[in-house]
Amino acid sequence: MKKALILLLTIAVCIGICINLRGNRKETTFQKIYDTRKSVSFTELYYAFTKNRSAYHKDYKDIENFKQLENDSQLIADVEYVSRRQMHNIIETEVAVKKIYKGQCDKRIMIYEPAYVLDEYEEVQLMQPKPFMEKNETYLVFLRKSFPKNGQYYIMTNTILGSYPRNQEFKIIERNDKDGKVIIKKEALHNVELVRVHYNKKFAENEGVTNNIKVYEKTLSLYPSFKQKALQKYQ
Repeated sequence: MKKALILLLTIAVCIGICINLRGNRKETTFQKIYDTRKSVSFTELYYAFTKNRSAYHKDYKDIENFKQLENDSQLIADVEYVSRRQMHNIIETEVAVKKIYKGQCDKRIMIYEPAYVLDEYEEVQLMQPKPFMEKNETYLVFLRKSFPKNGQYYIMTNTILGSYPRNQEFKIIERNDKDGKVIIKKEALHNVELVRVHYNKKFAENEGVTNNIKVYEKTLSLYPSFKQKALQKYQ
């Protein structure tokens, strides 16, 4: 009887611990935190443009021409936003696959958008020049497989050149950094497909990121022609 009672108490404690851990996992609190943030920080997006980038999601890749973008992409498809969560300090965006032009995948896949929200930051931290995918928009995406499961999790082949909204009314906005900081209100990012930041030369030199910013600006310059080619070819 005593052993049975101890066993029952042990099971009850284990269940309680599991429930507590589950309740504190990042994805259960992400939406609450995300919704309270009124602004998005593009302050350090230049870190996405270096061959030595030490990010485990490995979303940086040099692209020289449109043919290379096509060849290096394992999946080319039209997708639409479904939901968003955060796991392991990176945001995962679930999308519904509407049409496949290259490769094979599930009907719904996860795309890593290099960003995160944490209690200690007042803004959503976004590590790419593209604002988050929006509802009621179709995106033509160029993707590569990622962990933890090939065929379900993907990264953009290039942080700028890996996706294009089908909506022709989308726009690009430009901002100058203020002491290295670039913070934009969420509401100002609606229907924006690209944020172009002009970093101060002195700031870049002081931070040792001059080469990163040069690669960033070069990649930005490719975007208009790549978008035109992509939307013309994949219809």
